Amino acid sequence: MESDAQELVAAVDLGGTFTKLGLIAPDGAVRAETRVPTRLTAFTDGDGGRGTVEWLGEEISAFAAAEAEAIGVRTVGFGVVVPGIVDSASGVVISAANIGWTGGVELGDPLQARLGLPGGIGHDVRTGGLAEWQLGSGRGLTNLLFVPLGTGIAAAVIVDGRLLEADGYAGELGHVQVPSAGDQQCACGQVGCLEIVAGASGVVRNYRRLAGATPGDEPVAAEEIATRARAGQPEALGAFEIAGTALSEAFVIALTLFGPEAIVVGGGLSGAADLLFPIIDQEFDHRLTFQRRPKLLTSSFGSRAGLVGAGLLGWRSVTAEAQ
Repeated sequence: MESDAQELVAAVDLGGTFTKLGLIAPDGAVRAETRVPTRLTAFTDGDGGRGTVEWLGEEISAFAAAEAEAIGVRTVGFGVVVPGIVDSASGVVISAANIGWTGGVELGDPLQARLGLPGGIGHDVRTGGLAEWQLGSGRGLTNLLFVPLGTGIAAAVIVDGRLLEADGYAGELGHVQVPSAGDQQCACGQVGCLEIVAGASGVVRNYRRLAGATPGDEPVAAEEIATRARAGQPEALGAFEIAGTALSEAFVIALTLFGPEAIVVGGGLSGAADLLFPIIDQEFDHRLTFQRRPKLLTSSFGSRAGLVGAGLLGWRSVTAEAQ
């Protein structure tokens, strides 16, 4: 991508609780960054998500203007990523449960009209995978799986140098049913989904069950459970054993279908890779037969992957408009 060095794009990672905003250079460098509480408006009562879209346009405009002036650059485009089912080609969010959007919400066209800039809309995990593939841990590979482990789990799937979209439906790895999850109910309506036991909340759930916790017990975060596991606490080690085994079960399915050369693990739980990767590797020893064995890597961008990916979407839109 060719651009004046003083030109940046505004990037946004829209979340259910907080929204990250940044100014991104063509090489993915984050030149300015902030985080604000997400302002959610009722999807019902005829709003249809428009209030949140209008708020987002105001936030992008104000942030870009203030930061661009402060560091002496010009904003030339934007990219926004959203969790849920996102049709990036049309700029429509089909559904995003974490934001309360249960019907189609037009995001791309209203923001372009509000900001007067070219822009792109995408899925947070797929665009995070785009960042890792083009600029991060997966750079140079043509077959890659990017899996951020947060409260939920999804995947970006790159096959033969192409990021799979499927009209926004590709990559919902967290809702693959795995034996380790048993018959536990998932919020999606299925039972036995991967993210029930392998996401950050899943590790907490595993630990509480193994420790015999009661509703009145003090909450404990996944990071603290990881610390206890490193200290050898049996219940904490067991919680990660369940999570690692479940991930291996889902990964074997993905390996069989897509044949990635590497699996890049991101999200908050990637900080526990020292606990998870040995379990996954050991399970691969038992489970893999003909499948290509992937390298297990941690994300280069960590929690910024979605933001950097949003920036890449913005630069793609700027390039497309210039052609």
